[in-house]
Amino acid sequence: MTMLGGPPPAPSSDGPGLSTQELRVTVALEAATALLFDPGELALPGVNLRIIASGLAGFQGNGPLQRSTDVLVVEVNARDPRALEQFERFARDHADRLPVIGAVRDLSVATTRTMLRAQAIDVLPIPFTVDELFQAIDHGRDRLEALRPDTARRGSRVIAFVGALGGIGTTALACQSALLWSEGQRVCLIDLDVQFGNAGLYINVRGQLSVADLIDAGDRLDAELLRSVAEVHPSGLSVITSPPDILPLDALTPEFVDRLIDMAAEAYDVVIIDLPSAWVSWSLSALQKSDLVVMLTTLSVAGIHQARRQLDLLDANGLASRLRLVANRAANPLFGKVDVSEPEKLLRRRITATIVNDWATMSTAIEEGRPIMTVKVKSRLERDVRALIDVLADVDAELML
Repeated sequence: MTMLGGPPPAPSSDGPGLSTQELRVTVALEAATALLFDPGELALPGVNLRIIASGLAGFQGNGPLQRSTDVLVVEVNARDPRALEQFERFARDHADRLPVIGAVRDLSVATTRTMLRAQAIDVLPIPFTVDELFQAIDHGRDRLEALRPDTARRGSRVIAFVGALGGIGTTALACQSALLWSEGQRVCLIDLDVQFGNAGLYINVRGQLSVADLIDAGDRLDAELLRSVAEVHPSGLSVITSPPDILPLDALTPEFVDRLIDMAAEAYDVVIIDLPSAWVSWSLSALQKSDLVVMLTTLSVAGIHQARRQLDLLDANGLASRLRLVANRAANPLFGKVDVSEPEKLLRRRITATIVNDWATMSTAIEEGRPIMTVKVKSRLERDVRALIDVLADVDAELML
């Protein structure tokens, strides 16, 4: 994706209402159209404007960019029924949280009506002037304030945990990371393994409601409903558990996962998603919505082999920059750090963190549903998990483009 404007600011977590904040506007154009505009000539007071040269598809594939956008201006080929259908679906699905402005070549009255019926709040001709853009953005600001009255814009971080193979402690590490992270922020752990998810069991949370209730909610799913479904651990961690009954993996859809993560990011500071090992139709949606993807592997032959395969898949989908590779259950050296030089050569990728193999501490924490620091004080395992959290939290809030 090409960004023609300046780097986006870090999201703010507290502050004044929307009317006194800089409005973050993304203009998503096709590559040829983007060349017509100089971002400097489109500078507007109180507006942080970014132009991306990858259209609606590029915007949809970048969750961090979506979360840092208050108003979207997107080019649409109104003569292409498929493009119009994609635009209408996107605008409709985001109508309650993101004002969308269409931009069309050869704009006519008939085309304007078509775009407005397709859920655009306004329509611009291509090319458009600064005045035309300002008026449309102002309309978007009004719509945004109507959607979120007297609400300060909040920043959030979404982190997906996925295992290179099953049975290597991905859920356990996601749970313990969430527990430790919740010491200072509002954190939500979402278990999306609707067949074999154990996140609730691992931290001793067994609620009456689960992700299945959010699936059943359909269009009624919002941040308030999500908070009501979440069970709260004594640590303050909110948990949305997997359903008590096994569901087919396709019970979730890309559209549902997209909305679920949007609502969670609206309600919490940090959202941790525990994904199933199997790749399904909505896996890519979850990863694209995430700021970071934590892939767990082991330093075994199988772990390296399966990690390499998944790395290739993530690279092919443009997600390499968001990936943080973690070696779990690493041998505990008597002195110094775990040597990962050879695995890194094989993977052609830096290993971000290693988690020591302390089976006694982790298994006790799992069986009793406790944070690891209450099982063994100041353990090497706790130190490694905290170091991982520091790495994940320290990443700048800039977009992973």
